[in-house]
Amino acid sequence: MSLGAACVFLRGGKHIDRELADDEIEELREAFAEFDKDKDGLISCKDLGNLMRTMGYMPTEMELIELSQNINMNLGGRVDFEDFVELMAPKLLAETAGMIGVKELKDAFKEFDADGDGEITTEELRNAMTKLMGEHMSRREIDSVVREADNNGDGTVDFEEFVRMMSRQ
Repeated sequence: MSLGAACVFLRGGKHIDRELADDEIEELREAFAEFDKDKDGLISCKDLGNLMRTMGYMPTEMELIELSQNINMNLGGRVDFEDFVELMAPKLLAETAGMIGVKELKDAFKEFDADGDGEITTEELRNAMTKLMGEHMSRREIDSVVREADNNGDGTVDFEEFVRMMSRQ
């Protein structure tokens, strides 16, 4: 099928080597159910556009027209859940491709928090930087990193501060 240049939803994102997680499918299912007013497992093309917008995607009217013409429509221009997942999966996967999950952040935090007390001290940060990255940073550089991340001013970096610091990168 030949797709117009404007239709990002039909072109999909770059190829992502993973399936949607159960919680992502559940999020799509809940969103779909919201717009399936008569609970027949189908939504109209107009509702599809509104649903996509509530999920943070902004398809143009032209894209919606292309969608209605090009994806597998059922029963007079209505989309079932499987079609919806097929349509949204590439966008959702592309959107989350660069994101780090909470588990990965917790694992990274544990690498820095050598004594496991839930806080990273300047000494732990210095040791971790040397051990994990081979970087030797001066006390001033380490103090600067901790000061920048330390929102509550206690001189250490807790998990919440660590997540904020990592999301700024």
